[in-house]
Amino acid sequence: MSAQTLETKTFTPVKNTILAVRRTRRAYLGLHVAAFEQAQIGFSKARELTDGLFEDLVSKGELLEAKAGVVLKGTQVKMIEGYNDTAETMRDMLPSSGNRVEDLEAEVAALTATLKSLDKPVAKKKVAKKKTVKKVEAKAVTKDKEASPAIVTTVKTETETTLADKYVSYVEDVRGYDKEADATIIKKIVDHCGIALQSRDGLFVACSDEAERHTVRDSWLIKKLGVTGETPTLDAKVMAVCELMQKDRMKSRVTFYYLLAKNEGKLASL
Repeated sequence: MSAQTLETKTFTPVKNTILAVRRTRRAYLGLHVAAFEQAQIGFSKARELTDGLFEDLVSKGELLEAKAGVVLKGTQVKMIEGYNDTAETMRDMLPSSGNRVEDLEAEVAALTATLKSLDKPVAKKKVAKKKTVKKVEAKAVTKDKEASPAIVTTVKTETETTLADKYVSYVEDVRGYDKEADATIIKKIVDHCGIALQSRDGLFVACSDEAERHTVRDSWLIKKLGVTGETPTLDAKVMAVCELMQKDRMKSRVTFYYLLAKNEGKLASL
């Protein structure tokens, strides 16, 4: 076999292979072109099928919206009519303002008449009468011997009753030692002590406390009653009342001061 024959035999398979590759590549490209063309055909058909569909959907939406508006308006009308019916019913149930005004005017007139009927001329006369009685009693006390004994007794009883409302406990304690004690004098002693009687130390005299006895001696016996003398003598006067009230563990200051004043004859000067 010659060299040319061998070269021809060798080149032929290679050439065939190259041609096969080219054909395969062209077929691949043709496949893409065919796919693109099919896609264009499908898109065109789809477009033809859906052409005008959007407009149809818009029309159907408008129709549905119109129907909904009609239904809504009908519902609103029914609600308004129902509200008006309810309002009319409530107005019928409530009394008219004119009638209420007339009722109020009638009530005011009735109250005015009642207030006029409650005018108390009798009460005014009673107050005037009481004032007159007080003036007469005051004159009766001023005239002394010319006054009727009955009137004087009445005035004294009323005075003691008035004092008893506030000073009753002090009066009763003092009268445990002096049955004839004058309530007016006891009142003066209570008023002299004032707010001191609101505390326990001020309400009672502690005879066992020397400082307390000195306070009684200086503030009451010397300063208030005006008793003078040697200190031991004045201390003895205080101790005399302590012994007189020894049965009382708690010695009332008002009673203690009363007895000191009585012993010194100073009750009238209080």
